Amino acid sequence: MTIPAPGPGVVGRRVVQRVLDQLLATVPVAVVAVLVVLYVPPPGSLLTFIKIVAFTTFGIWTIASLYLEIWWPHRHGGQTPAMRWLRIRVVLPDGGQPPLRAYVIRAVLMVVDGFCWGLAGVVIMLVSPRRQRLGDLVAGTLVVRVPARVPASTSASADEPGLPGPDGDLGAVASPKLALGGREVSLHGGERQDE
Repeated sequence: MTIPAPGPGVVGRRVVQRVLDQLLATVPVAVVAVLVVLYVPPPGSLLTFIKIVAFTTFGIWTIASLYLEIWWPHRHGGQTPAMRWLRIRVVLPDGGQPPLRAYVIRAVLMVVDGFCWGLAGVVIMLVSPRRQRLGDLVAGTLVVRVPARVPASTSASADEPGLPGPDGDLGAVASPKLALGGREVSLHGGERQDE
């Protein structure tokens, strides 16, 4: 099975996804850095202290970014947290899950794709037929849209959890006959009858 080429809309989602993932990695680290500068007395020169905090913050931010770009999608079906929110996913051209090395290649080549605040990657995605940035081309991956989930109230299985809809309705039971312990039980008018 070959995945069809994604439309141009996936490029916009990827830009927003990149911004959201970077905020997810940056904001907590920046807050901790500001708190350290404000509440920890510098042991010596203030300038030296700020340099140490800045380099440490950069190191922690780098680790957090790589974790979000490499390990998280590898362990969560090809999606970073922002990819999940925006319903996009990294896949192989046949629809399979990419190996860890593909995520590493994508992350390393983000240096090139991120050139000029990401403009290089956006231009490459817009001119490539499958909307791939350089990291995707080299790693052999695609970013595709994930179809919306079917609401639980319209699911075909009574085993799936159901959440109430906007009107509070849990939906109909998929089948009035339930298999319990090797025999079927039918629900009729609220009464249980063995068949």
